[in-house]
Amino acid sequence: MERLVLRRVVLLGTPLALALLEIFHPERPSSASEAVEQGGWFMWFHFIQLPLIGLIALAVYLLTDGLEGRVVSVSRWAIGVFAVFFSAYDAAAGIGTGYALRNARGLSAGAQEAIYEAVKDMPVLSLIFGLSIVGTGAWVVALIAAAMALRRAGAPRGPFILLILAGVFLMGGHPGWYAGLRMLLPGHRVA
Repeated sequence: MERLVLRRVVLLGTPLALALLEIFHPERPSSASEAVEQGGWFMWFHFIQLPLIGLIALAVYLLTDGLEGRVVSVSRWAIGVFAVFFSAYDAAAGIGTGYALRNARGLSAGAQEAIYEAVKDMPVLSLIFGLSIVGTGAWVVALIAAAMALRRAGAPRGPFILLILAGVFLMGGHPGWYAGLRMLLPGHRVA
């Protein structure tokens, strides 16, 4: 009974928690001073998100628990690649960028600008972004393979739909392909 409850928490709670968290993903700042001000939240946001990435990978794995076949194997290998590469990306780009910006608070405007210039493109236009590309590709493969396995097994669509929504929000925050949705939220602007 406890295992069933824990399974449901992971399958339903993780995508919901991740989707809610992603609504508050820090926006791309327009200036060094703005970046320095949000640096702390940027760092902590990605610290919070890191275990959720592992749990969302576990949720995909649990969706195919008890199933066998080639597509199940593909999904499981791909979700492992996602967990490793996307977590590495989030740690390097998200936590690293936030940490650098947070520590620039007491520095002169010129020093803040130099740190901002050094890290501003790290999450999007750097070698580190390659980790995100590999992780995102693996996420897509894992979900498609899991969907194929689940449909073949006649499973309901509910948990899988929640996972896809969480995945859209997760990938949307990196670097922002759900910006249109965020424009609808009060107080948000798209950089």
